[in-house]
Amino acid sequence: MIIDNQNQKSVYYTHGFHPYPAKYTPQLVNKYFKLFCESGWTILDPFCGSGTAVVEGALNGMNTVGIDLNPIASLISKAKSNRYNSADLRLAEDIIWQLQALNGSAPRNAVIPDFPNRNHWFQDNVCVELAAIKQKIDEMKNDKVKDLLACAFSKIIVQVSNQDSEVRYTAKNKNHPDGIVYDLFVQTLSNYIRVLKSGEYSILSETEILNGDARIELRKFPDAYFDFVITSPPYINTFDYYLYHKLRMFWLGYDHRPVRANEIGNHHRIDTKSFETAKVEYIDSMVEVIREISRVSKPLSRFIMVIGDGIVDGITIEMSGIISAIAQQAHYEVESVESVNLWDITRSFNKKFANAPKKEHTIILRNRK
Repeated sequence: MIIDNQNQKSVYYTHGFHPYPAKYTPQLVNKYFKLFCESGWTILDPFCGSGTAVVEGALNGMNTVGIDLNPIASLISKAKSNRYNSADLRLAEDIIWQLQALNGSAPRNAVIPDFPNRNHWFQDNVCVELAAIKQKIDEMKNDKVKDLLACAFSKIIVQVSNQDSEVRYTAKNKNHPDGIVYDLFVQTLSNYIRVLKSGEYSILSETEILNGDARIELRKFPDAYFDFVITSPPYINTFDYYLYHKLRMFWLGYDHRPVRANEIGNHHRIDTKSFETAKVEYIDSMVEVIREISRVSKPLSRFIMVIGDGIVDGITIEMSGIISAIAQQAHYEVESVESVNLWDITRSFNKKFANAPKKEHTIILRNRK
């Protein structure tokens, strides 16, 4: 039986652990689980982002696999969908006590990473405190707890940086006081522990998060492995997911360059190209992914895709038509399309597109391989 979460807030359980751009709500995912799925099924989200579908699947007793190119997305998804026991949570609480015992100081051997424009983005006192917390994370031997600590660390990075906001990659002087990093990290981790201890919801099934290109990661699975697919794939020329998390990657030791180079449809790769070139590149990449999704999915199984329109060279790309064309090349047929005005439901990360006539489409596909 699939639980009904329609009366819950969109941040219930672990769904509110970390900000992420353009994510769909757990209620939307749950709606399609109730319509089409059964407990015990195996579910795929090939562009899992912050793991909304992975968590919802696991709460409903469905084994779930999530894939994402962005290492921050993969980290968040793991932290949100891991199954933690009481010993795990005690280890996390120990970290809180250790940080409180520092009384605002930092260990002498805490290493501040060197990365481009670090002093532009971070105050010196903030760097010292972030380095102390990162050392605690690196010393953690329990992988699940390490995920949880790293997720809490990642969540506060933008807040304690000079970055203007989660959705504006510009700097301003915030005059962060001493101790703010410790305070925010302890507050965030304490909230995680409170949620996980509440016992209101439980992870009931297995989850697997893969960090990599979906076109490659899907090759690890046999034919007809998945019962159901749901995802929100990259929007063409709208979000730069790597840029949104670039400072987080620096502090957590990830390289943003492969993400920037391989992210399908990102603004960095698309914006300097002509309409036709960008459109063809996006279609070719998506056809490659969706053909693999068709292969690893059961015949006649459904694939729910939530995707917004994009703008290239001043021209709006209406994605429901694009996805229909892609589906025909990738062994899927369109069952239905439901569209809403994008500005009614979200803010665009790229402000120059904020008033464009764009829609978000929920497309139901059927595997006809």
